[in-house]
Amino acid sequence: MKYLLRIFGCQMNYSDAERINTVLQTNNWQETKNLAEADLCLLVTCSVKKKAEDRVFGEIHNLAKWKAKKPGRKVGITGCMIRQTSNQNSEKKDTLLNKNENIDFVWRIEDTAQLPQLVSNEQLLPAEKLENYFSISPENKNKFSVFIPIMTGCDNFCSYCIVPYARGREKSRPKKEVLAECEKAVQQGAKEITLLGQNVDSYQKKAGSFSKLLEKVAQIPELKRLRFSSSHPKDFDESVIEVMAKYYNIENHLHLPAQHGDNAILKKMNRNYTAEEFLEKLTKFRKQLPTASVTTDLIVGFPGETEEQFENLLNFYRQANFDFAFFSKYSARPGTEAAKLPDDITPEIKSKRWHKVNELLKKTTRKKYEEQKGKSLEVLVEGCKENVCFGRSSEYYLVKFPGDKKLIEEFVDVKITEARDVEMWGK
Repeated sequence: MKYLLRIFGCQMNYSDAERINTVLQTNNWQETKNLAEADLCLLVTCSVKKKAEDRVFGEIHNLAKWKAKKPGRKVGITGCMIRQTSNQNSEKKDTLLNKNENIDFVWRIEDTAQLPQLVSNEQLLPAEKLENYFSISPENKNKFSVFIPIMTGCDNFCSYCIVPYARGREKSRPKKEVLAECEKAVQQGAKEITLLGQNVDSYQKKAGSFSKLLEKVAQIPELKRLRFSSSHPKDFDESVIEVMAKYYNIENHLHLPAQHGDNAILKKMNRNYTAEEFLEKLTKFRKQLPTASVTTDLIVGFPGETEEQFENLLNFYRQANFDFAFFSKYSARPGTEAAKLPDDITPEIKSKRWHKVNELLKKTTRKKYEEQKGKSLEVLVEGCKENVCFGRSSEYYLVKFPGDKKLIEEFVDVKITEARDVEMWGK
């Protein structure tokens, strides 16, 4: 029997997919990239934005035709769109099953050990007998760059975010368990490890716990590069900065999602910090790591956002002087607190503000990238196409250069010769 796995969304979903693969292959399923060969199609979904959900619904619609061509084919869904593990025969079904009869079963990611029962339509195990999700030992497809979760869920309840409802409350893995998985990955050839969590800085709910874990992982022999994602500004502390400055193999980059730069909007978002507090932490970070890059996440068009508040966001961006930003137009997520607010910013205004942020981003990023011309950056080569190789530097800069595919998975020094809007070129 063969299965095909399609992944939407964040790095956490790609990490989850490794454990899904392990469970299926342990039960004699074979993975295929060809949908026509598959008996089972699984989707690991994202629902952070409406656009992400729309992509999934489009995929489900297409899979209905695939199911009709061969009896016995099944579709299963997991990820942030799921609230309750169930199938079409369950007494209490997830709402997604009620909406679409072409979906055979759905499961919360922590219930991945139940996948064989769901596929074969057997009775599900009682909750107290479930195997610990993190005890599933994943077989990493990408041996040289590995994502390792250190926790799951979130306790922050940002007013716009569905994650606490989709992934549940925050749970941290034991440090010993995380270290064992990291050491195994390095033994199997990992040159880069990324530690994952919705808020890595609240690991084990004790200040300084994440920095201690980060230091232990950085000390693993033969680990060339260590990354982490994501940090929450309210919990990011100086102990992490000190460890980052101490170890060469920890990325020279910080992703610190601000989401906005106006204090009233930040309060409505339930972010629990002010723009001034964010900038103060950023100043401390840059004082110890002056060559490091800083990226962020932003939302434009949040309910009630005035022109003045939007201008505060732009001014905040200028003050922070980010290297890059990932930003989006606000879209209401049913079930969140923000969804109860009037979505009173028109699509036209959201688009206008989005383009303004984009223009500011291109201007500041281009200037940052121009400053790298003539410098040599160490790049981990991720791929090559038509004699052009690409990869990321420690600063998370996307770098391209002429090269051969034999360089894939290797660290190479690239001298930057040209800066473009979102990438650098070199030799």
